[in-house]
Formats: sequence, structure tokens, C-alpha cells
Amino acid sequence: MLEIGTVQSSAGYRIVKLPNGAHSVHSLAHHETFHPVVGPVAEAEVLYVRQLGLAERVRQHTGEFVLWDVGLGAAANALTALRATRDYPCTIHLLSFDHTLEPLEFALQNIDALGYLRGYEPHLEGLLRDGHCTFQEGLQTVKWDMHVADFPTLVAQPVARTFASPHVIMFDAFSPATNPAMWTLPLFSDLFRLLAPDRPCSLPTYSRSTLLRVTLLLAGFYVGVGHSTGEKEETTLAANTPDLIAEPLDRRWLQRAHRSTSAEPLAEPVYRQVPLTPASWEMLQQHPQFR
Repeated sequence: MLEIGTVQSSAGYRIVKLPNGAHSVHSLAHHETFHPVVGPVAEAEVLYVRQLGLAERVRQHTGEFVLWDVGLGAAANALTALRATRDYPCTIHLLSFDHTLEPLEFALQNIDALGYLRGYEPHLEGLLRDGHCTFQEGLQTVKWDMHVADFPTLVAQPVARTFASPHVIMFDAFSPATNPAMWTLPLFSDLFRLLAPDRPCSLPTYSRSTLLRVTLLLAGFYVGVGHSTGEKEETTLAANTPDLIAEPLDRRWLQRAHRSTSAEPLAEPVYRQVPLTPASWEMLQQHPQFR
């Protein structure tokens, strides 16, 4: 259970204390807590840093390493990734996306509880003020751009093709039940089309649902089992190349998806649970991952 704190904003956020003692931000409007079990930093380290071998990938990389942070929220994922890579002489180009900056503004007012923000206050204030910032952190150079927009609409527009193509997408939207627009097949298809074919890209996310995994596969990704976060026994890891998937979904999973009562991707931003249609089942079987 969450222990609800007393710090609340007029915009509708609270600081909550988790059972392990970590603090996080709770959205009253969505009735959801960011990183709700192990806390913001611990979850980000499992999903994005350790699972992807992020520090080693950056250490071996030449040129600009591009991170997409889909769902900036209170900046826990972005800052955890930056801290993990700051000891290497690299340039990180970080593109954050969210429809609002209110969670970050609220988090900056509560740094005593959300200690992971400490040391980055001037940069985050610049990001809030100007929509971008550039700074040196250890041996690392950071170029950080903020895009405040409706993400599904943004990635479908021609301007999205001008964004730097990512090496990693940290995908952290509210759940499909409360935010179905962020989990549709059109969105992930648009996202896949923005990836550079010659640039291997990983997309980890916290969900392990059959609906999500089918959606990613039909959008063009290869999909595998992701690391446990403590809350979930497994998560999901997608990529545009099978080389980045350590534990790919196999044909046994495919048969379970065929039997599932909640597997058909969302075609529009309305949450529902239905089995695979015959057309989706046929397309799944033709995916290169299962041939």
C-alpha cells in the first residue's frame, strides 16, 4: 500500500511515501503513482540502465548518443540515465516528451523528498523556462530538448522526421486503462517508422501485457521479455533488430497470445479487451521473429 503524504499541489499532485521508504509523485487526475513500488530511481535503473547495459553502450559509442524520454513526468528516468553515463566522455542528446510540465514543476518544489533531482536544479529550471538546455556533467556533454505536446499527434506529423533518431526510447506513459491514446497500434507504427534502419534502437517499458506485446510486433518491432522491476515479474523489451533482444518471445508465447481474451491492439484511443482478430493472428504468424 502507498502511504499518502500531505504535500499536494493545486495542479493535482501529491508526494507519496512507498513501502520501501522511497518517495514518488502521485497524480490525482489519473489516480496513478509514478514508479509505484520500488521508487523512481530503482525502477529506472532496472528498466533502462542495467537491462540495456546503458553505461557500456555509451562508453563504446562514437558521436552523439540519442535518448528519447517518452513521459518526462518528474524526470526520474532522464536523470537516472544521465547519472549512469556521466563518467564517460560522450555527448548525450536527450529528447523529452510530455503533454505537461506540471509534474516536473511540482517535483522541483519537493526536492527534499525527491532527492534524485538534487544537483540538476539549474538545468531543469532552464528546461522549464526555455524548452532546452546544454550543460557539462562530469565528462559528459548533455543537449536536452523538451517537447510539450500530445505525443501520438506529434509523432504522426512531418516535423517528427526532423528529430534525432534514437538509440534508446524510454517509454513510460500512464497505463492503457487510464491513458489508452499512448498505447495504440497507430502510435507504435508511427514511432517505428521514425527509427533509422541502420541505427539499432531499444524500447523498454514496464508493461508485460499481451495486448502491448502484440501491438509492438504488429508495429514492426522485435519483442522480448524484459527484466523484473520488483513489482512485475517481467517487463517488455522491444527493438528494431533482434540482436538487442536477449530473451525473444517464442512460438509458445504466440499460441498463448492466440488464446488470450485481451490481445487485439487498440486501433483508437479507447481501452477495451478483446481476443485477436483473424487478420491480426495471420500477421503475427508472418512476423520475422516467428518464422
